[in-house]
Amino acid sequence: MSVSFQLRPARMDEVDAAAELLNRHAESIYGARDQAAEDLRRYWESPDVDFANDVLLAEAPDGTLVGYADLGVHGGHVWIDLRGLDRAPSKALLEVMEARAAEKLPGANLMTFTAEGDAVLGALYDEAGYEVVRHSYRMEIDLEGGPPEPVWPEGFTVRTMQPGEEKRVHEAAMTSFADTWLFTPEPFEIWAHWLVNDSAFDPALWFLAEAGDELAGISLTRIPPTEPDFGWVRILGVIPKYRQRGLAQALLRHTFGEYYGRGIRRVGLGVDAQNPTGAVRVYEKAGMNVARQHLILEKVRG
Repeated sequence: MSVSFQLRPARMDEVDAAAELLNRHAESIYGARDQAAEDLRRYWESPDVDFANDVLLAEAPDGTLVGYADLGVHGGHVWIDLRGLDRAPSKALLEVMEARAAEKLPGANLMTFTAEGDAVLGALYDEAGYEVVRHSYRMEIDLEGGPPEPVWPEGFTVRTMQPGEEKRVHEAAMTSFADTWLFTPEPFEIWAHWLVNDSAFDPALWFLAEAGDELAGISLTRIPPTEPDFGWVRILGVIPKYRQRGLAQALLRHTFGEYYGRGIRRVGLGVDAQNPTGAVRVYEKAGMNVARQHLILEKVRG
C-alpha cells in the first residue's frame, strides 16, 4: 500500500503555505479565512514553543500540505492543535503528537479543541478516546444600527493605555482571569510576545477602566490582519473586587463605540461557554450573538 503523504517538522520559511492550509480548513467549516501568516509565525517564534520538535506538517507527494499539528504545555496539560481536511494524515499526526506528548510530559492529560461542525476531526478524537469537557464560543455583534451606549458605574473613568504601562496591564490581566478554568499564570515576556510585540498592536485600542488610581478593568483589542473591517477583543477582564457593578458591560460598550467611530461595524471575541464570571450573559446583554461554537476535549492518561 503506497504512502500518500509524509510527516515532517515544519520549516520557518513555509509559514505562508502552512497558513494557507489552516485557511482552507477554516473555509471548509466556516466559509471564512481567518489565519494570518504573521500570527502563525508569532506562535512558531514564541519563547515557550519548541518549534524544531513540536510543529509538524503532513505533505503530499506533490509538495502540497495536507495536515498541520503542534503541541504545547500549559498548566500541567499538553495541548494539541490539529488541523486538516483528510482523515489519514490527521490520524497520523495525532498519533505522533500523542507520542511526543508522552515524552514531553509523562502521564499528563491531553487537551485539544475543534469546531463543532468538523466531522473529520470530531470522529477522529472520539475514536482516539477524547471526551468533550467544555465548550467555547466566538461571539460577534453587528454595529450597523449604532453601538449601545455605555453606562459607567459611579467612580470609574476610562482611557487608553500609555507607554510604560504594559506590566501594569499584564498584572491586571492575570488577576482578572485567576479564577477561570485551567488558568495558568503567564510570564510577562510571553504575554508581551503575543500582545505587545504583535504587528497589529495599537495602544489606542487598549482601554483601561480606573477607580481613582487603581486599575479596575481592561479591554485589550486589535484589528486582525486578515479582517481589516473587524474589531477583535482579545482580553476583557475586571479585577474581582470591582465586579458586579456593570463595569464589564460598560467597557465592552465603550469598545464598540470606539470601533464604530473608526468605521468598523463588526466586533467579536472568544469566550468560555461556562465562564464562572457570567461573561456570556454580559456579552449577550451587550447585543452579541454566538457565531461559532467549539469543543474542548480531553484524553485522560496515566
